[in-house]
Amino acid sequence: MRRRTFLSLSAAAAGVAVVGPYFRGRSYAAGFGDFPSGSGALLPEGRRARRVLEVFLYGGLSPWETLYLVEEFGQPTDPDYPNEQSYTFSNVLGVAQNCGLTGPDRGQFFAQDADGHDVKLGPFAWRLWNRPDVTARMRLVVQKHALEPHEAAVPQALTGRPVGQPAAAGLGTHVQRYFVDRGDAARKSPYAYVFATGGISGDNVSAAASTGAHPGAARPLLVKVDNADRLVELLGRPTVGASRADYDALMDSYVEQYQRRLRWQGDGEQVRSARATDLALAHRTVKNTDAIAGVLDPNLFDARAGAACGQSRGFDIPGVSLEAARHLLTHPTEPASYVCVSDVGLYEASGGGGYDTHDANSTDTAMNLDNMLRNLLGIINGPDEHDPQKISLDDTLIILNTEFGRTPYAQGQSGRNHHPYGYVTAFIGGPITSAEAGIYGNIRNSGLAGTHITPSENRVGALLGLGIWPFSPEAFAVSDVAGASTEEEAAEMALAHVLGVTL
Repeated sequence: MRRRTFLSLSAAAAGVAVVGPYFRGRSYAAGFGDFPSGSGALLPEGRRARRVLEVFLYGGLSPWETLYLVEEFGQPTDPDYPNEQSYTFSNVLGVAQNCGLTGPDRGQFFAQDADGHDVKLGPFAWRLWNRPDVTARMRLVVQKHALEPHEAAVPQALTGRPVGQPAAAGLGTHVQRYFVDRGDAARKSPYAYVFATGGISGDNVSAAASTGAHPGAARPLLVKVDNADRLVELLGRPTVGASRADYDALMDSYVEQYQRRLRWQGDGEQVRSARATDLALAHRTVKNTDAIAGVLDPNLFDARAGAACGQSRGFDIPGVSLEAARHLLTHPTEPASYVCVSDVGLYEASGGGGYDTHDANSTDTAMNLDNMLRNLLGIINGPDEHDPQKISLDDTLIILNTEFGRTPYAQGQSGRNHHPYGYVTAFIGGPITSAEAGIYGNIRNSGLAGTHITPSENRVGALLGLGIWPFSPEAFAVSDVAGASTEEEAAEMALAHVLGVTL
């Protein structure tokens, strides 16, 4: 093969390599994620989640009508904050009834917060009212940070670190690295996937697949759901076609020559070279595209219609993404350990994503959350249901994450602005049983968080739920859990706050 032809084919094949992680190779740092000897923060094996499904409610979910409704807050007669929170818009109940809610109830009691106030699940989350098996294993965690722009808040929510920090890595990257280092050497398919599509590129939703200080090849498989046909085409390696075996053999030869040059006189230990290692692993990724294609059924991404609140669309991106996540998480031979789905809504909200509701807060939030919940609850086993092709809350931790909430007061006539100063994330299943369900923290009458955690502690808690030690140069520090002075103390606090677990 001529050099120019080889370079051309190599460049085309790189399109496949960059979306795939390394699958099995030389460990970069043996022991990543191992608990220190004698740590009391390691969940018993039977309590740990085996996998995580993270749904990122892109745009910033308004909590007041959904997951955190306190009826005495914001009433029209409130002397300090009249017509705020769930009372800001008079059409909330009517919109919810248009989405399928029956009866006049504005909410269903869930739990008391840290101040002793009754918190209800609001009318736009009415589908959760009908799944007590799910809410009995749900924990709402109040969060707070100070980043109002999406461009900064999105990566912080997904990585736990402010934008610009070199060590910022998505949760899936930590998971991928951990399981690859310990997994079956014969496995060639990824352990972590990110479905990120739509929205504004500057909002950094793809931060869910960022690698931070991990080797670049530890990146989860990033799939653009609305362009999945292109991924399927690349997995077939059309640029090499019938010359695939020759191409792979030639690349094997070049990689071997490169590695030999990194050894003294071609023998002994290889000099450390991240570039050389990434090249070898990327080449191995390209050779193993059949393994990805074998797990990632292309029919999963066929357009399918969705409907919510009287609106319908021919391509329900969140629904397709959640169905693909179900398939991967329950795969009979090579199940995923982490899947992140970006919920861009059945229809995009006024400000972008599914929940950036600078206008039409009620209608857009109701429609898009209803669509997501219908799809999500449809892939979770119900009471006395044991379908192996559905998600079981006994072994799967579900996270409903978002970059911030919305203001407790109106923006313009019908919208809400960004509000990172008090919002909630939901953790469902996995280590959380009825004993751990409930609420950590509180949001006050002002709409500001009282007791709360930060996005970094959110990520720390999720890793602990999987049995992955979160403190290392590639992950988090003690200071990422406010008030902790040692790693052990930080782990115990995150377990208690995020998952409600006290060991």
